[in-house]
Amino acid sequence: MLRRLVLAAGLLAGGVAHADDPKIATYAIVVGSNAGGPGQVDLKYAEDDARRVATVLTELGGYRADQVDIVVHPTPDQLRDRLTKLGDRVAADAAAGRQARIFFYYSGHARSQAIDLGAEELPLPELRERLFKVPATLTVVVLDACQSGAFSRIKGAQPAADFSYSSRQHLDATGVAVLASSSGSELSQESLELHSSYFTHHLLVGLRGAGDANNDGEVSIDEAYRYAYHQTLLATAETAVGGQHVTFEADLKGHGEVALSFPRAATAQIVLPRAIEGKTLVEDKRAHVVVAETYKAHGAPVRIAVAPGEYEVLVRHGTTMSRCQITAPGEIDLDRCKTEAIVTSPTKGLSDPYSDQRVVVGVLAGNEHADAYTESLGNFGYTEDLFSADTGLSGSYLRRLSSRMWVGANLAYVAMPRWTHDIVGSDLHQSLDWNITTITAIAHAEQPFATAGRFYAALYGQLGAGLGIGRTHLAAADSMVYTDSYYGPAFSIAAGIHLNFPGGFGLDNGYEYDAASAIKDLIGNTHISGGHRVTFALTYGF
Repeated sequence: MLRRLVLAAGLLAGGVAHADDPKIATYAIVVGSNAGGPGQVDLKYAEDDARRVATVLTELGGYRADQVDIVVHPTPDQLRDRLTKLGDRVAADAAAGRQARIFFYYSGHARSQAIDLGAEELPLPELRERLFKVPATLTVVVLDACQSGAFSRIKGAQPAADFSYSSRQHLDATGVAVLASSSGSELSQESLELHSSYFTHHLLVGLRGAGDANNDGEVSIDEAYRYAYHQTLLATAETAVGGQHVTFEADLKGHGEVALSFPRAATAQIVLPRAIEGKTLVEDKRAHVVVAETYKAHGAPVRIAVAPGEYEVLVRHGTTMSRCQITAPGEIDLDRCKTEAIVTSPTKGLSDPYSDQRVVVGVLAGNEHADAYTESLGNFGYTEDLFSADTGLSGSYLRRLSSRMWVGANLAYVAMPRWTHDIVGSDLHQSLDWNITTITAIAHAEQPFATAGRFYAALYGQLGAGLGIGRTHLAAADSMVYTDSYYGPAFSIAAGIHLNFPGGFGLDNGYEYDAASAIKDLIGNTHISGGHRVTFALTYGF
């Protein structure tokens, strides 16, 4: 479940305070790419993270929608083209006497020397050069990627001893600042639970108001950095990869803090009061997505800017959980929240903690459909072998879409019982051997129901649809052999129990009903291959 997350390269504008100033132009390019290059697994949330950043910019950052250019899974040349056009717009503003403040965000795979855009890459030195030669007044770069700290080698920037922070009382109004999700040697990580990267999620929660340390209704780059640093480190300290250290460097001139967001301008807020203390999660009930996850310390209230609507807020304190329903805008009242005991589970809600991909290899056995085709065989004197059954092999590949939903493909081969016909009055006989191969797309859902240590059990259901390939092999009494192939639709439905063990290994045991309409006879009957079957499989998640 750990994935190299996102490289976000961002140029942040000054925000609401300058949105209507005709002498200041603000622009944003927000780029996301899930595509993995050679030897890399596709990311799950990079493109969604980019869209979330764009939403916060327009809702709380003072950007108009036409100022935010969202670019999804670009090639290097497409990204170069967007940067060139941005440079032309900023140059035109400069010629007209306007200052420009720009935001550029990139979310995707990265290495220490390049960002990876699918099978191609864009070298970091080139990206830096293209970004910093744009004649903007203020350039803020935000990186959320493996080894993203390698980007921040800007002229004049000096990392300080205070956890890589260029310590200043106030960030200046002009120049360049670089905020990176990890150091130049660390991996950045995605969270299956948050449906986001750890860093981008916590950065956006900070910009929504949780990072407003001085309660002035604005979140400066200083406040956003400190909030994202601490929350990202707390969240990743428990993962297998380990703690992820956000870094910040700057080369700025002038005076005054740089505000990145203005949560006081939001149409609705959820207020976490002074009394709340513990890990707090805010879920949008309509969209079923996590809007914010933060650790709320006892003391000053925290305000989180959200859209108006219905929310559920979970507050974990010790061994209990408070479940609070609230309509935004509003303030949480702990006395009206439902309190429940926490069931210890290292699997974060009983979802599979080890993988978002799975291979399933199994065997199956069961009966075969009786229909007009098999009745016709009986009429011609054929009999089905006694004590015989369908037996076969099955292999599946599954990829996780969410904590409980998977999609994938299945390949199965089933040998069906032999039919034989003895020639009356002779020792001659003929036989029919047949089999069915199915290739189907599958949708797989799981509902965990028990856990113990690093083991969990889940009920599953599965649907499949695709192609059936039937083959018949008739050995006739005249020593001739006739082989035919047939094609038709195939469907399946299955249910059972999945057991997951430490290390990603597991077992599936269940029931399956198959139907493949493919094999035909000479008098127009089509056999529905399949029937009721018992399945057993070994699984491995990675």
